[in-house]
Amino acid sequence: MFKWPELPSSRAPAHEIADFAELTCWKNGSASVNAVIASLGRLDENDYSEGVPVEDEITGYVEHAYREIEQRREACRGGYPFEIDSSGYTLKPVSDNDNPRYDIYCYLLLATRLNMKNSRRHADIDGTLLLEELSAVTAREYLGDRAECMVFGTSSSGVRFVSKVNDLCRRLAEGDGFPIHSAAEPSERDGQIDIAVWKHFADRLPGKLIAFGQCKTGTHYRNELTQLQPDSFCRKWFRSFPAVPPIRMFFVAEALSRIRWYETASDAGLLFDRLRDRGAAGGVEQAVPLAAGEVEVDALGRFPNLSGGSAAQNRLKPGGMAE
Repeated sequence: MFKWPELPSSRAPAHEIADFAELTCWKNGSASVNAVIASLGRLDENDYSEGVPVEDEITGYVEHAYREIEQRREACRGGYPFEIDSSGYTLKPVSDNDNPRYDIYCYLLLATRLNMKNSRRHADIDGTLLLEELSAVTAREYLGDRAECMVFGTSSSGVRFVSKVNDLCRRLAEGDGFPIHSAAEPSERDGQIDIAVWKHFADRLPGKLIAFGQCKTGTHYRNELTQLQPDSFCRKWFRSFPAVPPIRMFFVAEALSRIRWYETASDAGLLFDRLRDRGAAGGVEQAVPLAAGEVEVDALGRFPNLSGGSAAQNRLKPGGMAE
C-alpha cells in the first residue's frame, strides 16, 4: 500500500498501479504505459518506440491496470478526470477540466495516497472531516428525493456525544433521545458512527429507511469493517429502538479492487469506494458543507502539489500542478 510520493511495490495490484498512473499523469500532464512500468522497474521504456509497445509484449500487470482505468471512467459517470488516448497506452487529463466533480475525484485520490495520519490538514482543510461531509452528501443523493443526512463523527468537533444523539433522534423522529443507563460519561468512541442518513415519509411516522456509516481515508481499515453495529448503537444510546433496524454503510476514499469486493462488502455493509461515491453522487456540484461553514467544491483544490511541497493554492486539476 504505497503513499505518494513513494512508488508502489513491483508486485502491486492493478488498483494501486492505476492510482500511481493517475498521480503521475496529474503531476506530469500524461502517463504512458511505458513510463509507469519503467518507474516500477518492470520494463525499460527505451525498448519501445514513441511510447507504444507491441501488443503481445504488454505485461499482464499493465493490461490489468489500464483496464482498471477504463472501468473507473465508466463507473464515475462523467466524473473521471482522466482519459486514455486513442493509442490506448497513454493516460491524459480530460481536455475540459472545469467540472467540479473532477476536483472531488482528485481529492479522494489524495485522501487515499497521502499520509492522512501525519498530514491530514492542508490549507486549513481537514481531509478526514471533508470525507465525512462528502460521504453524507453522497449517501443523501444515493437515497434520492427527501433524504436527509447528518455528520455525526468524531472529526466534527465542538458538540458532546449526548447532544449529538439527542439531535439525531429529534431529526429521525425516532429513538426518543439519549437514555441514562449508567453514571459513566460516554465518549465519542462509543458511537463508531461518522454519518447518518434517512428518508422520511410524508407522515414522518416511525418506520423508515435509516443508515449509519463510517468513513475511512487511507488504505489501512480492513480490521475496522465490522466495527459499526447499528443495532448495538441504538440499544445503548437510544431510549427506544427504531421501528425498522438501521443498516450499515462504509465509505472509503480508496478505489477498491473488485477481486475481493464481495467479501469486503459482506463485512462492511453498503459499501461506497471512490468510484461508487462519484457514480452515486453524479449530480452533486453544489457546495460541500464543512464544519466551519459552506466551502465551495473549488476549495477542494487547496491541497498540496504532487511534487511533495507544502499546501498550494492552485486548483486541484490534472495537469495544473505547481512545481
